[in-house]
Amino acid sequence: MKNSILLFLVLMQTSLFALNTVSENETAVQGEPDSSIVAAIALIDNDSLYSYVYDLQNMGTRFMIAPNRRDVATWIMNKFLSFGITEVRLDSFPAHITYMYDTTTWQYNVEARIQGSDFPDKEMVMIGHYDDVTQNSEPISGAPGADDNASGTAAILECARILNQPEYQPRQTMVFLASAAEELMYYGDSGTEHYAAEAHDAGRDIVMAINNDMIGWDDGTWTVQLFNHIGSPEITALAIDIITNYTTLNYLSSTPVHDVGGDIQPFIDAGYHSIYFMENSINPNYHTRGDSIDYLNFNYMAEITAIGLGCVLQTDNTVNSKKYPNHLLNLKILPNPATNNVTIYNPDNKLTHSLKIYKLDGTQQISQTISGSTANIDISILPPGTYLVVVSSETESYYSRLVVAPYK
Repeated sequence: MKNSILLFLVLMQTSLFALNTVSENETAVQGEPDSSIVAAIALIDNDSLYSYVYDLQNMGTRFMIAPNRRDVATWIMNKFLSFGITEVRLDSFPAHITYMYDTTTWQYNVEARIQGSDFPDKEMVMIGHYDDVTQNSEPISGAPGADDNASGTAAILECARILNQPEYQPRQTMVFLASAAEELMYYGDSGTEHYAAEAHDAGRDIVMAINNDMIGWDDGTWTVQLFNHIGSPEITALAIDIITNYTTLNYLSSTPVHDVGGDIQPFIDAGYHSIYFMENSINPNYHTRGDSIDYLNFNYMAEITAIGLGCVLQTDNTVNSKKYPNHLLNLKILPNPATNNVTIYNPDNKLTHSLKIYKLDGTQQISQTISGSTANIDISILPPGTYLVVVSSETESYYSRLVVAPYK
């Protein structure tokens, strides 16, 4: 995990950023859980998560220029292959760093792909960097990195194991990226910089990127941090919906920014919609030889793993297809900007739909059911600002920004 993210957390925790803390008991009206998502989350195995972290920790070090770096990547590749995933590769690239050392080495991302059945060109990417570092001792000789970031790597491995089972054949392509060279990315080249740039240049349609970094240490609040990109409010809203309906976690949702940092930033810079999950407080063993498996809570890690798993399944379940044509495409929200009321026009569909309005940090403001081709919505409780409107049924969703103007 980057030092800039550590600084960002410190700033947030000293109230220099506006935050919204919400527990599952304080959340507004919840949706009806999807049985397929419930079933998939039930397959998350704490023992599996433990075994991945244990094996990664016991490699001694995963520092980016250590002699075993290719061996670490090969172990992760073989783990993906053991799940029956056939499209797995080492994505090698040269990386130059200027901190601690001044050198160029070959680095190895590990990419596993489960091809989508209906929309193979649409991709959802789950990320967890596998390299680690210690700052108070020589990282080449020892850096266990259990929380930072064997925990995030374990999450993507477990999601890959579950999603490659026959009952979860995805309609879109699922990509699991164990990325290299994250820890010193601000002093050189990183795996996600290389990967996201190549994806952009190739014109790949990555519809969502999710980063897991340090998700194993619970500070006693049972809370997950959501680092939100200002251009991806629908993903923040989706993550909060999954947390609310499928986990027992509380969440802390930061004010959306462009510079989220860490391994997700290169995807944002490449134009992809993204979110970043992290534990609530910095593990006190962060970047030390004390970052061991003994201090991790695997029930907590499983809950955060469930968020990413739920997000990709919900997105995959509702992707448009010939079987489920999107009748909401002609929906209009007028006026926009608005003050006290808006009218939703949906001339092509008279079914009952769920309407939710969120702040851009993902906190829900309004939730109600609408039906018919016209619905008038009272928005007088909303302060002036920009919001996200989500109108959805079981098979489709419509997203729109709504600007609430000051009342004159």
